[in-house]
Amino acid sequence: MSHCGLVKVKPIGLNESEQDVKISTSEHRKILWSLEPLTRWMWVLGIPIPPSLEDSNCRLPSHLYRIFCFSIVLLIQSSQLIHIFYHAEDVSMAYMSGLATSALNSVFIIENFCLAVYIVGSHVCFLLLTRSKTWSDLINSFALLEESISCSDKLFISCRKLAVKLIIYLIFSFVWVAALLVMENIYNSNSVTRKIMDVSGFLNKIYPSVQLVLFCTLTGVVSHQLKAIRKRISSAPTSVEAQRSQLIALRNHHRLICKTVRKLNRYFGVFLTIEVGYVFVISITTSMYILLGGMSIDGLLELLNGSISIDVFIHLFLLTSFSDDIVSQTDKVYEALLQLLYHHPSLQNEVSLFTEQLTHMRPQISAFGFFAVGKHLLPSLIGTTLTYFLILLQFHSAEKPP
Repeated sequence: MSHCGLVKVKPIGLNESEQDVKISTSEHRKILWSLEPLTRWMWVLGIPIPPSLEDSNCRLPSHLYRIFCFSIVLLIQSSQLIHIFYHAEDVSMAYMSGLATSALNSVFIIENFCLAVYIVGSHVCFLLLTRSKTWSDLINSFALLEESISCSDKLFISCRKLAVKLIIYLIFSFVWVAALLVMENIYNSNSVTRKIMDVSGFLNKIYPSVQLVLFCTLTGVVSHQLKAIRKRISSAPTSVEAQRSQLIALRNHHRLICKTVRKLNRYFGVFLTIEVGYVFVISITTSMYILLGGMSIDGLLELLNGSISIDVFIHLFLLTSFSDDIVSQTDKVYEALLQLLYHHPSLQNEVSLFTEQLTHMRPQISAFGFFAVGKHLLPSLIGTTLTYFLILLQFHSAEKPP
């Protein structure tokens, strides 16, 4: 890692005035070390992090590699979309053992269109996220959190372990679903061109999956920072003056956390919107495939679509769990402050200021402001899936198979 010297940032001070704060490269090293398992994958996929924060002697090869990988993804998805638009009936008959209706053909077209938007849109969001200015701004925010309140190295070790665990799950799920897809393509009557398109198109989903892992890891860091505030409040110093000074510092740290969450919403907002939309659409289409696969007694097709359905549900679960954990940790900070006030009534003024700040500045993940990301989306997913599944089933049942 290059020694790029000191970077100046301007955090929100206690008195709301701006002041210059120097962040040493050690804080950058810590957060980048936590993300290293991910950044290596990103480099392989043609999404290298900016050279200013990573070893690189020449930016041109990195830019050319990014353009090449994006062009391949765009070519595969556009070819797959054009092919399904003109051959939807043939693809439907190949996958559904000769069953094809206009409703089923429309489902195949919608699914492939949604997949193309999901993959290409997520790739574009990834490229925009890793621009030098954007990436530096995001990393500086996390480095500033470490500069504000020095946490133990266990925080970064746990975040690195989290990234590794998510990558292991990502590899396992991809290998499993890809193997089922290859087996299904071996036995169905699709053309060789379509089989290659299906497998390569599925492999392109690695891009939004890696971006999801990056988002979960960063939100995990924010949750750990809130947890550090709660622990410091619970283990407050015995001196009243020291407690007051610590509460002031922790209140300022909470402001920095809110600022960091706003940046996460800004830089990941479009991706979160695309991810949630994709999960809803795929849940509807796979439920119909599972039913029709059962009617045609195609166990392999049922297993494939069942695995895809479980995978997208896990994606939504990870997304909502890590987002909700930030809200949960904020509530625990509030409870810790009430406990502190109970034991130390002399700190009423400082605690009141902090609790008021927690009330008006609640860090929460949102999809570009359209909706809050949380576990409340899970019952919405179930209700929406059942509703549109029944509508599609009625359209399908009203037609006689050719």
